[in-house]
Amino acid sequence: MEPPIQTGSLLIRMQNCQAQLPAALAKVGEWALAYPFRTATLKIGELAAAAEVSVASVNRYARFLGYEGYPEFREDLLRAFESTFAPVEKLRVAVQRDTSNAEIMRESLASDAGNITRTMELLQPEQCEAAVRLIRESKRIVALGLGDSAYLALFLADMLEPYVDHVREAIEFAGTERTIRRLMTVKPGDLVIAITSPRYSRRTIEHLQLCRERGARAIALTDAPDSPIVPLADVTLLAGADHGVRHSSPTGLMALIVALGTALSRSGPDSVGQAADVAERILPYLHVVPKNKRPTE
Repeated sequence: MEPPIQTGSLLIRMQNCQAQLPAALAKVGEWALAYPFRTATLKIGELAAAAEVSVASVNRYARFLGYEGYPEFREDLLRAFESTFAPVEKLRVAVQRDTSNAEIMRESLASDAGNITRTMELLQPEQCEAAVRLIRESKRIVALGLGDSAYLALFLADMLEPYVDHVREAIEFAGTERTIRRLMTVKPGDLVIAITSPRYSRRTIEHLQLCRERGARAIALTDAPDSPIVPLADVTLLAGADHGVRHSSPTGLMALIVALGTALSRSGPDSVGQAADVAERILPYLHVVPKNKRPTE
């Protein structure tokens, strides 16, 4: 029997093939899906005993998933959990260090300064031009983000609002159902700007796939070329997202969004006139502090 096509994460593949498995292999898959982290730490005999099957059945299960045997499957499963549990390990190291809160904060700020530098290094001129062109040409724009990226999606929608005819966010503060309802209105000619960084959200990938199936174009704002949303995007803009303790930092992506808004602000036919009009209309609502005069000599 041919193994299933390897799309998505390993856990998704395991779930998708469960119904196709013979009885003994299905028992391995059922146990592995119920306890995936424990499975990644077990030797083949231990997993066989836990699932109440033979060692040969465990090996056949791994081969069904496309691996040469159980060791390769277990190694891949460990890698799948590496990024998930990396923040826990980083925090454990940080807790064990004898350092002040001020020093921890300085290190965090230094990390984010490095992320902004990394974001500048990752900029590709042709991708920047293509992103601005796509935004300007699109009828409607949806800013998509979940988890920490939901706040970035809100910020992105607010940043784009002065420069496009219609922009809205698709985030999950109000639940998955509301997000899907919004995405089901996406049509050809629309643009989805998806944001994700480690730990990547599976739902973000699924939502973006839905939008592509409905004919939308896509821009990915993410941290690396191997990010799972990159293959789904027409254009990708990358930002540094490393952090010494947290799973990732949003600072590089936030700076990238500001930079994108800055590029858009000068790309319109009457950008200076529009900026002047906005400044004039909001002036009555601002607290204006006059500059201090130089003291007379």
